Formats: sequence, C-alpha cells, structure tokens
Amino acid sequence: MNNILFFSSVVIILSIFMYRYLSKFGVPMLLVFISLGMIFGVNGIFKIDYENYELSRDICSFALIYIIFFGGFGTNLSMARGIIKKSLILSSLGVIFTSLLTGIFSHYVLKIDWYTSFLIGSVLGSTDAASVFSILRSHKLNLKENTASLLEIESGSNDPFAYVLTISFLTLSKGELNLPILLFKQVCFGLLVGYIFAKISILSIKKIHNIDSGMSMALIMASMLLSYSISEFVGGNGYITIYLLGVLIGNVRFNKKSEIVSFFNGITSIMQILIFFLLGLLVNPLEALKYTVPAILIMIAMTLFIRPFVVCSLISPLKSSRGQKLLVSWAGLRGAASVVFAILVVVVNKKIGMIVFNIAFIVVLLSIAIQGPLLPFFSRKFNMIDEEENVLKTFNDYSDTEDVDFITAEIGEAHKWVGKQVKNLEFMPSVLLVLIIRNEQNIIPNGDTVIEKGDRVVLCGSSFVDRDTRINLYENVVDKNSKYKNKSIRELDRNTLVVLIKRDGVAMIPSGNTTILEK
Repeated sequence: MNNILFFSSVVIILSIFMYRYLSKFGVPMLLVFISLGMIFGVNGIFKIDYENYELSRDICSFALIYIIFFGGFGTNLSMARGIIKKSLILSSLGVIFTSLLTGIFSHYVLKIDWYTSFLIGSVLGSTDAASVFSILRSHKLNLKENTASLLEIESGSNDPFAYVLTISFLTLSKGELNLPILLFKQVCFGLLVGYIFAKISILSIKKIHNIDSGMSMALIMASMLLSYSISEFVGGNGYITIYLLGVLIGNVRFNKKSEIVSFFNGITSIMQILIFFLLGLLVNPLEALKYTVPAILIMIAMTLFIRPFVVCSLISPLKSSRGQKLLVSWAGLRGAASVVFAILVVVVNKKIGMIVFNIAFIVVLLSIAIQGPLLPFFSRKFNMIDEEENVLKTFNDYSDTEDVDFITAEIGEAHKWVGKQVKNLEFMPSVLLVLIIRNEQNIIPNGDTVIEKGDRVVLCGSSFVDRDTRINLYENVVDKNSKYKNKSIRELDRNTLVVLIKRDGVAMIPSGNTTILEK
C-alpha cells in the first residue's frame, strides 16, 4: 500500500512540474502525461513491465466518470441557445457516421477485416472534451456564432454514443446483439436515471439547511457514482446518466458553487493524468511502431475527409457558416475516451484488441500533438475569432456576479450613522444594507429608514476571489508568541496588510497608530 501511495504521488508531482516547464514551449498537457508513462514503461528508463488491462480498464472507466460528469457540470446552457440542436446531432449521428466511415476506410483501404475495422471506428468515434476545453480556455478562443458552446456540448456529450457502438460490436462477436433494444435501453434508461438523480440531488442541496461546500461536494459525488452504477445495473448507459446529471446540477444556482467547480476541476485534472499515464505505461513503443502507417492514414482520413464530410452534411441544413463548419471539422480531437474504449476491447479480445489499442494510441498521440496546437491558428485563419466575446461565459465556473458575504455591525451612540436615513449613508461600491435588527425585530430597510443607536445592521458585498492577484487573506490569532504582539500597524512588514482587528468581540478598522495586542 505504501509503495502505491509513494509511486502515485511521485507520478503526479513529476507530471505537474514537467507540464509547467514544457508548456512554455507549447507542448500539450496530455502529451506530457503520455510521455511520462512511457518513461516508466517497459521500454523506458524504469523498465516497468505493466500489462494489467483489466485493472487499467476499471481505473480508467472510473476516471472517465469524473471527466464526463465535469464536462456536463461545466456546460452553461444559457449560452447554448441556437446551437444545442447542432451539438446533439454531431454528438449522436456525427459519432455514428464517423465511426462507420472510419470502419469502411479501414477495411477497403487498409485491408483490415470488417470486425476490427468497425471496432477501430467505434473507439475513435468521439471527440475529447478535456482537450477542447483546455485549448479554448488557455488560448482564450472567443469564437463567433457560439461555436465554443457548440464544441463544448458536442465533445462533452458524444463519449456515450462511442461507448454504445463499441459495446455493440463487442457484443456482436458473441452473437447476442439486438441493436434496437440495446440502443433503447442504453439511451432511455440512461437519461431517465440521470434526470431522477439530478432532481433528487438539487432538491437535497437546496432543502438541507446549513450544508457547507464540503458536504455539497460529497453529496454530488455520491449522486454521481450511485446514478452511474444504477444506470449500468438496469441496462442504461452510465456515461449518458452522469453527463445529464452534470448538466442539470451545473445549471442550478446554489451556495458555494464556485468552490465545487474548483474541486471537480482539480479531480478531473488528476483523472486525466491517471488515464494518459496508464496509456503510456501500457503501450509498447516497439510494438506500436508496427501500426504507424495505418494509424497515420486513419488520422489523415478522419481529419481531412471523414470529419469534414460528416460535419458539413449534418449541420449545413442548420444555417452554419463556412468558417464554423471548417473550424468544427478541425476541432475533432481524440483523447481520453478513445483510450478507455480501446483498453475495453483488449480485455474482451486481446488479439484484436491490441491492434485497436495500438492504432488508437498513435491516432490520439497525433491528434493531441497536431490538431490541438493548430486550433488557434485555424480559428484565426477561418475568421472565427470574436474579439468582443468572452469564451469563459460558455463554462459554468464563469460568473458576471460574485458570491456575496454578509457582515454585521453594532451602531453605537457616537456612530456617525445615528439619525441618518439609509439613502444618505455613504457605502463602498457594491455594498448594500440589507437588514436592521432593532429590539430583536428584523427590519427590511428602504431609503427613508432612519438608523438608531443600538441597531445591528447587516451589510452584504461581493466575496473576495483571488483570480488575478497573489494576495492571500487569512485570520491570525495574536498570542504571547506572535511576532505581531504590541506592534503598531505602521511597524509591520510593508507586504503585510491588516484590514480588520477583532478585539473583545468588537470589529475595528485599524489605522497606522493602532497597536496589536495579545488576545
């Protein structure tokens, strides 16, 4: 157990530091994680001979749950008006047609048997949400025609359809496939379970009083895992379930939501590291090189012919501009889901699975290394940059309104507010007086309300969020050993700012001459 913990922590730390260094040269994040896995792998420096595909399947499937859920949770539906139909068509019919055409190309051009060809197409059928999100954010690609939302919803919701196709062809080998019934159960049961759990989760978060952000995170995580397992148990598609769950919960306002977004963002990053490190660890570069030519040809066919043909065929009737069709065609990056589905094929049929796995590995590698970095270039080339828009609005962790905090203050006899009407008080911008507590009665003030001595007033203002600064706000108790004891504010280090002192239950705003006392 200790060895596993040590190894895991070392891998995560190395991944972060390697990415921090290599990102300066434009190296994609996921490529760093794959490379690190290969360094540890059988042909790398550390020579770890790891071939446990069953364990890898379980680990990667678990990681994919978080990635798909966060893809839904981060989708801002209010920004997706007018493109939802396009997105869902691309994430469903787009995946099906892409997979089938890739299978046909693999069979007729590369002379691969039909069964293996369609498995290759199914595994590579979906696009990678994490890669698309990362590029849009990091390069601040503010795209015209709501294209950022289109790509976000398509890439976030198309993994379940690729999974259904992969399962369908794997089941076909056993002669047990009834495709209409399978599709009905996977989609309908998956949506139903996701909807029910979303409603229960939202109701619970809103009804349970005084629930903090930690408990909200735990509740959402439990709902996510439970809904996935129940959906799979009744024959539904667990990935459809958790994506819908994420969308519905993510588009509801509740307390401390920004903290929950940050939590799942961090967890998702760890899950991506895990999946791509395992991919690098599992792959045998010498074996994979045998499939370089067919993989490159499949990559070229999908990027330059199949994806553009499918995109243009499906969204041209929906009034899409030429620039949008070309950009969406290029943005079909392959990633984590393709890796997980390829490992699944290996577990079911190792001989065919190794062909699928090695081809998928090279295609994903090329997609991350070539398509991703060139996405900003083609966005400008196709005249799809909107300088007046903010791409972060397409994500649910963007907000043009901040969380608010409340503070109370006692109005003493000598306070300058005594006897004044609320409309004549001077407040800082974005600060409101929302409540007056007088003689144990709550008063909702208006402009004519007069402040009296002994009133307790409740003020609200925007919470401080450390986004663009390196300022850290914290509370410090001054005891007998404190370095601040008996010092005046003006004597403190110039980088230390004291904004509030609480002494004997009274909050006070200090001046330069204020002396800090021991508690």
